[in-house]
Amino acid sequence: LSEFLKLPKVNHTKQDEDIMIDILKECLRKEAEALIEVSQNIDESFIEFSEEIAECKGKIFFTGVGKSFLVGSKIAGTFSSIGISSIPLNPLSILHGDLGALNENDIVIALSNSGETDILKDALKCIHSLGVKTLAITGNKASSVARMAVKSIEVKTTECGPFGLVPSSSTTAMMAMGDAIACLLINLKRLTIDDFYKNHPGGELSKL
Repeated sequence: LSEFLKLPKVNHTKQDEDIMIDILKECLRKEAEALIEVSQNIDESFIEFSEEIAECKGKIFFTGVGKSFLVGSKIAGTFSSIGISSIPLNPLSILHGDLGALNENDIVIALSNSGETDILKDALKCIHSLGVKTLAITGNKASSVARMAVKSIEVKTTECGPFGLVPSSSTTAMMAMGDAIACLLINLKRLTIDDFYKNHPGGELSKL
């Protein structure tokens, strides 16, 4: 790192800067287009999916591998902020003791773009052995993870960047879908602004 810091700054030409700005804009444009495409593919299955969550008598757990776990953690935080008790649960931890955190009243929501991640499929099999219901958000409604779930929704996108592989549009779309479902749940569960404030006793939100 010390040797790297000694390297001189690269003097970019105006043309170089224009190209780099275009790369940044293109990525953001593709992600925005992905969200619009996902919004156009919403049907009644998304309502049924949300109703399963609204009717849950226990806790909502989110699980996924890699970036999907991080997205699930964010959605869990959003759900909890509106009063729907939600917890991120790593699939590896599920296979090594955390299965005991679940009971039959809970719901586990699995996130996976491919829907074919082995460790996630193994964790879901263990979850089903307890009689716990699973839902799925995937990029492929015909995938194993989607078929293992009671209800699933498809959030299908094309990744940004020169490789078309780096998690970008898929994670953005899944996170945005979590926000959309949270907005619907506020209505389904008849939540009020007072319910929201109860979960935000500190910070600027508590002062509004």
